[in-house]
Amino acid sequence: MTKEFNRRDFLKYLSFASAAAVLPQGDQLAVNTKQGRLLDGLDLGRVCFWRTLLYKEANVRSPVSGYLKYDDIIRLPEITMDEDAFGKPKPWYKLGDEQFLEAGWVQRVKFQRNRAEANIPEGGRLGEMTVPMSDVYLQPGSGKTLRRYYYSATFWVVEMREDGLGQPWYALRDDVNGSKYWVPAYTIRMVTPDELTPLSPELDLEEKHIELDLTNQIVRAFERNEQVFEAIVSTGLLRGSTPLGYYETSRKRPTRRMVNEPHLENHYDLPGVPWVSYFTDDGVAFHGAYWHANWGNRMSNGCINMLAEEAKWIYRWCDPRVPFDQFYYEEPRGTRVDVFGSA
Repeated sequence: MTKEFNRRDFLKYLSFASAAAVLPQGDQLAVNTKQGRLLDGLDLGRVCFWRTLLYKEANVRSPVSGYLKYDDIIRLPEITMDEDAFGKPKPWYKLGDEQFLEAGWVQRVKFQRNRAEANIPEGGRLGEMTVPMSDVYLQPGSGKTLRRYYYSATFWVVEMREDGLGQPWYALRDDVNGSKYWVPAYTIRMVTPDELTPLSPELDLEEKHIELDLTNQIVRAFERNEQVFEAIVSTGLLRGSTPLGYYETSRKRPTRRMVNEPHLENHYDLPGVPWVSYFTDDGVAFHGAYWHANWGNRMSNGCINMLAEEAKWIYRWCDPRVPFDQFYYEEPRGTRVDVFGSA
């Protein structure tokens, strides 16, 4: 679950956008995704913010030199590190002379095509998006919607069908409204049983636990009190939205469309959120996030945003163990989660 602007933030942002509108845009930096196979395997980035400013130096106080648009795809250079106003390390991309981009607003992506699989089981199976983004359709090749699905998102694939030109498409089930939406089959990689085998399954329930440090925005996993995993995360922006205390990961699902609760001011609608491991009754969970990369900073409405591959590790490691062919699973007990630090 993601952070969105309130009215004050929005008006503040408009002043930046107005200034940037007269500056050169970043179109010359963007990659044309229609180049297809020429992009296979390259390190790319997808811009996750509506107008992401470029600066002359790796400092948000330096002059603005341009901007990139939401969903622009760029070739990624190596990350450079600087410090923010509080002395905290801050990653940047240097795209060119006097063109520095905050790395927190760029999702690292690949462009990897997949072969279509015609034999979809009756109950469907899990797939993962392996291209930066895909437009979404109501029928194979027709009825384009306003939706886009994004790299590393996961979906339950329920059907394969060819369009009038013989091109294969997958139907992806929407787990909120029950509808089917279609994307080109090459955009989805079928997840295999081998990659979801449980990690350290020989350990008893009491021999594993997770620690979530809100002060430092770090999650750690322990086996018999020996640390085996660590990741920098993004937790709840508002005080108390990620609750302190002791919990258990008693229910999980490999994909979820997350839509905001009616009482929240921040509105979001995030299809295909991957590798969800809940630890509170009201839905706070560890899960992958494709809508930002601002790790180490509070960004969510309470959940623990993680890189998809790190959320997948937690999903495989913690109890309960989800059968491969199920898209939701719950047991009375799960792995202990200790949440501490500054709420």
